Amino acid sequence: MSSELFLQALVNGLMLAALYALVALGLTLIFGLLDVVNFAHGQLILLGAYVLSSIVDIGANFWVALPLVVVGLVVLGVVLDMALFARVRDEPINGLLISLGLVAILENAFHVIYGPDLRRVAPPIDAVIDVAGIRISGNRLLVIVVTVFVLVALSYFLRRTRTGKAMRATAEADEAAGLMGIRVERIRHIAFAAGAGLAGLAGVLMATVYPIEPSLGEGPLIMGFAALILGGSRSPLGAVLGAVVIGMVQSFGTTYLSSSLADVLVFAFLILILFWRPQGLLRARLETAL
Repeated sequence: MSSELFLQALVNGLMLAALYALVALGLTLIFGLLDVVNFAHGQLILLGAYVLSSIVDIGANFWVALPLVVVGLVVLGVVLDMALFARVRDEPINGLLISLGLVAILENAFHVIYGPDLRRVAPPIDAVIDVAGIRISGNRLLVIVVTVFVLVALSYFLRRTRTGKAMRATAEADEAAGLMGIRVERIRHIAFAAGAGLAGLAGVLMATVYPIEPSLGEGPLIMGFAALILGGSRSPLGAVLGAVVIGMVQSFGTTYLSSSLADVLVFAFLILILFWRPQGLLRARLETAL
């Protein structure tokens, strides 16, 4: 195999890993503190992409629209948790049903507002970089760079800030955290908001690389869940590691086999890993942070 083809697959794998890491981290924060499997996460990804396209369509700059979308999704996350999920904390199955209901509601809302047609966002970076004989889109590099920045910032937040330490304590033992004076419900609202914000950011970054379509969030959601399970369901570091593994397997599988076989390869690999380590690659929980 040529070195150029290998390097191209490597770069594509890093980009996919970056996107899946954002999705998996959002799912980990929500599941780690709320014990909710949020199937509506994919719709939040799509919402981020659609809102970005709407803001750009009215003439706003991409770099202005990006933080607006993320902040908007954070606010929506707080509202959803306070209005819906907080009311069924002790009934996880009800939280699951609520997330499925949100999927149906948002899917129909998107169909009514945006229709089935593809939408595109003008790439924020026009440059194409030539490295070792391969051409790398500046937008793909943007996805990787932004994700690395988010990982560093999230690691600092969880390890160094008072709120981050409170989140880790709540994930370890919420009742004990409450006895220590931590406002557990407030921390859960923050966790859901952060997860929604990460979903919105993933949607924004995807819109710079792919056309926006009604199924845009489905693939990343599935791969995000796979990364979550592969890395260990409550481990942020494990989620990132799982995302890297899945992104690389999918990219190299697509390059040297086919896209359909690549997905089969991803889940075959996932099954083999879980057969070997049922708890996932890492045992670490949210309290150990990144």
